[in-house]
Amino acid sequence: MSSSTRPAVVRAADVLHAGDADPVRLLGFFDGETVFQMANNSPVTGRAAIERWMGEYLQGISGVSHELIETWERDDSIATLVEVTYTGESGGRVRLPAMTLMRFSGEYLAEYRIFMDPSPVRELSGASPNDS
Repeated sequence: MSSSTRPAVVRAADVLHAGDADPVRLLGFFDGETVFQMANNSPVTGRAAIERWMGEYLQGISGVSHELIETWERDDSIATLVEVTYTGESGGRVRLPAMTLMRFSGEYLAEYRIFMDPSPVRELSGASPNDS
């Protein structure tokens, strides 16, 4: 079964778990047209821009893990309720609720939006709460 014919819920879990364990694999879900947005930050488009944004966002963070709580699926789109645990380089942790919206187009994500308050992540990583 090709990745584009697998249920969206399975594909969404793959995206979340790739984000936990393998950032390079996570980037493989994005192409030049993927739109990514975290919280109230401006959307970024394309794998290279997303990689830059994530690198800046995760400075000072040594680990991320997602617990998938609930999903809602329609066609090639899925919304998820997750609990995300961030671990700082100093060993501190913060666990946050989040919602995601993933829209797939073939093998890639056409759109990946994350709805959460990232302020505690910035504080954990030592970044200023005003940094985006």
